[in-house]
Amino acid sequence: MTPKSLQLRLPFPPVRSKLFNASDKHDAINSQSNKLDPRDRAFHDWYRFILSFPPHLVRKYIQEFELDYRHTLLDPFCGTGTTLVEAKMNMIGAIGLEANPFPHFAGSVKTDWAVDADILRSRSYDIAKRARELLQLQGIDDSQPYGGDIDVLPLKTLNPDAARLLIKNSISPLPLHKVLVLLECLEEHRKEPYYRHTLLGLANALLFSISNLRFGPEVGIGRLKVDIPVISSWLHEVNKIAVDLSVVAGKPHPPTDVRLADARQIGDVIEPNSIDAVITSPPYPNEKDYTRTTRLESVVLGFIND
Repeated sequence: MTPKSLQLRLPFPPVRSKLFNASDKHDAINSQSNKLDPRDRAFHDWYRFILSFPPHLVRKYIQEFELDYRHTLLDPFCGTGTTLVEAKMNMIGAIGLEANPFPHFAGSVKTDWAVDADILRSRSYDIAKRARELLQLQGIDDSQPYGGDIDVLPLKTLNPDAARLLIKNSISPLPLHKVLVLLECLEEHRKEPYYRHTLLGLANALLFSISNLRFGPEVGIGRLKVDIPVISSWLHEVNKIAVDLSVVAGKPHPPTDVRLADARQIGDVIEPNSIDAVITSPPYPNEKDYTRTTRLESVVLGFIND
């Protein structure tokens, strides 16, 4: 897609069509601009790529492009939805393309603001109670470190094919067991509108609280956590989501479409002359494995299993 193909749909007055590669300008000031400002945490902080380009950069170009409710913004490499969330917050319709299943899931959840915050919070506490009861029956109290011999516990594990995909020691056996027990409880709610939000909350807790991963910016292994509170970490993330949803409850929102698609076949999924502007940060051609930064959550939550 070239800038000439990014035309405004009539009858609106023409806007100068633009294509912005968000990686161009922010690399030089990476240490500052990639930090998430506390004012930008709403919705974005549900789940983010490490070193995602910052929301304020998207806002800057939305203003420069003079985009508003009349326009449609495209991010053909939308990742976990930074551009899409900012578009939605600024009342701009947006379309995102993402070929990696887990970032696509994250972006679609972060732009789904129709879930009732009170129901999400209430059902999550019910799920937490059920998970704690199951762990208690196994002699595990998730609220305090396990003091016995972990080797004698009948711990749940991933299937061998999925386990081989993980970075070694990315999560310790007991925290993994607790996560899998919690996942079984979540599965009972799969058909409910709030299910995907509870799952994304677990993904964020898994990455930043429960796992042994560290980011600097490449993924590595930090201090091994033999045990860690899993359910309270998950509830903390769900509560963040519920707070943000409560703020926008009852307010109108523009449409956001997050498509599981490959931007190399963009003509198959985007109609001609339907896009007014593009704000994106495409993959770098450096043989970087972009699945590595989402490997743990993709495998544990079942998005990748072989």
